[in-house]
Amino acid sequence: MVRLLLAVAIILLPVRAAAHPIHMSFTEIRINAAKSIELSVRVFTDDFSVAAARHSGTRLAADSVIDSRHGVAYLLAKIRVVGKSGQPVRLVPCGVARTSDMLRYCFRAILPSAGPVRVANSVMNEMFADQVNVVQSITGKKRASRMFVRGDGWKAL
Repeated sequence: MVRLLLAVAIILLPVRAAAHPIHMSFTEIRINAAKSIELSVRVFTDDFSVAAARHSGTRLAADSVIDSRHGVAYLLAKIRVVGKSGQPVRLVPCGVARTSDMLRYCFRAILPSAGPVRVANSVMNEMFADQVNVVQSITGKKRASRMFVRGDGWKAL
């Protein structure tokens, strides 16, 4: 019986690892003419739930998704936006949706002043050495992408 269970575990391990071999998040930031921004943050549910639970000190049951308030608190600690003067931009949650194995969090904010905006994104860097956080900014018809890895700081949008 023990050999059978061990054989099944060995067979299933590669299947679990193949679910998403890269650790990443994708954040889209829309900067509107009315000095407002909207962020859409997409993360893999399983990895993100573990990171948010650890951050909040919450115990996560097997096959469970973290409560959305813990997810929001985690993202607010890991994704930061500042305006031209360096003043922090207060991100306000505007929803969360689950699609298959991904979560999409929404945040909105009013920019304190016109001018350049900087962002920092360290989502799940404490968990995975290969974590990549892609941030795409959209201003009118202009799109630009930035990649954040462990150790990166602020980047201009």
